[in-house]
Parts: sequence; structure tokens; C-alpha cells
Amino acid sequence: MSSRADQQFPSRPFGKMDWSRRLFPGFEHAASRMLAMIGGLAIALVLFTADTSRADGYTFDTGDVLRVSVIGEESYPLDVVVDDRGSISLPLLGDVQARGLTTVALSQAIQRAFQQQKLILEPFVKVEIGQYRPFFISGTVAHPGSYPFQPGITVRHALAIAGGFRPNAVGNTEPALQIADLRSARANLAIEEYRLKVRLARLQAESRQDKSFVAPPDPPVEFGGHLIGDIIASEQAQLDARLAAYRDDLSYLEASLDRMRKEANMVAATRDEREKTANIQLEELQSARALREKGLITNSNVMTAERAHTSYRAELAQTELQQEQVQQEMLNSESELRKKRQSYEMDLIAQTQDTQVELGKVQSQIRYVADKLLYIFTYGEQRTFDDLQGSVKISIFRRDRKVAHDLVADENTEVRAGDVIEVSIVANKGFYAPDTVTSGAIAAPNAEAPVIQPSTIGQ
Repeated sequence: MSSRADQQFPSRPFGKMDWSRRLFPGFEHAASRMLAMIGGLAIALVLFTADTSRADGYTFDTGDVLRVSVIGEESYPLDVVVDDRGSISLPLLGDVQARGLTTVALSQAIQRAFQQQKLILEPFVKVEIGQYRPFFISGTVAHPGSYPFQPGITVRHALAIAGGFRPNAVGNTEPALQIADLRSARANLAIEEYRLKVRLARLQAESRQDKSFVAPPDPPVEFGGHLIGDIIASEQAQLDARLAAYRDDLSYLEASLDRMRKEANMVAATRDEREKTANIQLEELQSARALREKGLITNSNVMTAERAHTSYRAELAQTELQQEQVQQEMLNSESELRKKRQSYEMDLIAQTQDTQVELGKVQSQIRYVADKLLYIFTYGEQRTFDDLQGSVKISIFRRDRKVAHDLVADENTEVRAGDVIEVSIVANKGFYAPDTVTSGAIAAPNAEAPVIQPSTIGQ
């Protein structure tokens, strides 16, 4: 029977890896921190395209950057910051209270202010969120501080953005921390990979002018269906908006072209009529001159006929000039219509190529993280992330308008703008003991996940 010391300190073959660990003791931890930061950037990009319905219910507070547009006013659009009083300063209006209002409510408030001050009778005001006020995270994280907020972000995403847990919180040589950070980075990269795949499907549908697209059949299962639904809904909203805007532009240009064609036909008909009238007047002038030579009419009659003929010729020349102008405008409209279609197609091609490049980079990062995880599973002391979760304490300080309170949170708690997240780890002795690990084994990085059937979006 092996002794207690043998169980705690099992013998291992002395190989090449022992020398690399001794020569470079901090390399693996630095690499894991870098991967966690990459994962944080990936999840920030994912959440940037979250469902617009979340922004509609978002209420403003100090630190939010708003973009205010007023159609027809030279001073707009402009970006304004909600100050510490909860107000924004606008040209012509001065200070307008924004704290506690949504985009729709603030737009209506600005519209009423223009009407009450009789500056604009029927203003069209649009308020958009330029940049959310940040959230803050502190405690045992790699990079505490403030970070840009995006709708739908959870505490798990916030930890990934902040670089994961700080290694020295529970020991510099604890493989469980590396596993936790790498699994978080891999999950974030999987979400980013799926987002790019959904975007490619949307771009392909848009190039065909389809109103819907089929979502890829391999959504990651790390975050369930909530975030996946947000990504798909966001891309569907972009598809609807871009198709509507493109079709509106084409309809406007085609309507302008039809109007110019009708105007050209009218001018051509007017020119033909005036040309006939000028020819008739010329015949009358020639007849008057012949009668004058015979002494049947006076010179005054001939001069009257000549003035009338000159007037008709001038009107005919003006009509011909107007016809040339209308034809030129019609050619310009046709050229603008062609340019609009070409620029739209070129933009789709550029977006598709950029998305494909980004997808390739993300897939390369996923392979690297998977290889790193496989290495730790093979050569490191295996610990489950559940062990670490049992020692994590998360609290959120949140202010709702005039009320502030503390919340006990977990990794799935949704973060709001302005939240202050405090993360702490209370390590217990059993966490480090090799013989106390009783939880299930960590899944291999290439383990198969449940397959979710593809769904058609937008129908």
C-alpha cells in the first residue's frame, strides 16, 4: 500500500519538459493570460451586434454618449455625453434631461422642446446610443478597471474581458486556473466563430436579395440558446434594414428617372408643336413679303409678321435647350442608378471577404486553444472548473436611478451599464489536495457537442 506522501507527491519521469518549466516558469501563465484577453476581445465583438430590442429599453445615465439627429438642422447630428446631472446640452435648446429615459422617450422630449420653444414646428428627432457607459470590475481578476458595456453581457463575459482570474489568487502553479481561462477563451472564440458564420449566411442571402437566411447548423452549446438567438436576430435585423434601405434608394432613383422620362416626352411634344407653329409662321411671313412686293400690304404688316416669326423661333430654341437639359439629367440619373447597384455589390463582396478572413483567424485561434488545453490535460494536474467556482464570490454594486444596492451574483448574472463587479476567491485547503478531487473529469477539447438543427430566420 502506498503511503500518504506517495499519493500527494507521485513520482514522474524527469524529461525535457521539466527543464523547460524550470527555465521559463512564467511562460505558460503569460500565454494563458494572452489567450484570455483574445477571448475577451472576441466576446466584445459578439455582444456589439446584440439584439436592438435591448437598446430600446435601455435608460440613460451619466457617462452615456448619445447621437442626436434633427433633420434639416445644420448643427445636427452630433454626439453628446450625459453629464453628472443626467442632462445633455443641445444647440438651440440648451440642457435637456436624459437620465432615466429611453431612446424613444428622449426623442419625444427633444421634439416637444423644439415645438414649445417654437423653433421647429414639426421636428423629426432621432436619438441613438453612440457608446454605453462602462461597467467596472475589480478584485481577483487579471486586468481590473472599466470596460465598454454592451447589451446582453453577463458576469462570465466580464471575467473574460478582464482577462480571467488573476493567477496568484489561488497559486501560480495551479492548472485549474489555466483550464478555466482556456475554456472561457475557447467558448468566447466559439461564439465569435458562430457569429461570423451567421454573418456569412446573411451576406449570401443579401447578395441574392432574399428576405431570410438559414442559420448555420452548428451553434456552440456553451452559452445555451439565449446569446445564439441574439446573434441570429441581430443579423436578421441588419438584413431587413439593409434590404429596405437599398430598395428604397433604388425606388427613389427609378421614380426620379421615370419622372425625367415623362418630362422629356412632354418637352419633346412641346418642341414638335412649336416647330410646327414656327414653320406655319414662316410660310405666313413669306406670303406677306410676296404681297408687299405686289403692293397689296404695307411694310408694317410685314414687320409684324417678322416679329412674330422671331418670337416663335426664340421659343423653339428655348424648348430645344430645355430638352437637352432634361436628357442630360436623365442620363445622370441612369448613371447614378448603375453606380448605386455597383457600389452595393462591391460593398457586399468586401464585407464577405473581410468576414471570411476574420473567420479563418478565429478558427486558427480555436485550434491553438484546443492544443493548449490538450497539453494541460496530458501533462498538468487536472482540476475541474467546478472546484474553482465553489470558491468564487461575486457581488455587484448597482444603481437604479436614485436607489443603489448590492447584489449577490454568479457567472450567468446579466451585467448592466454602470455596474461595479467585485470578484474574490476564497481558496480552501481541499482545492489543492490531489486526493480530494471527486468531481467528474474535464471534457476533452474535441468532445462532440449536441447537434442543433438549423432553422430558417426571417420567415
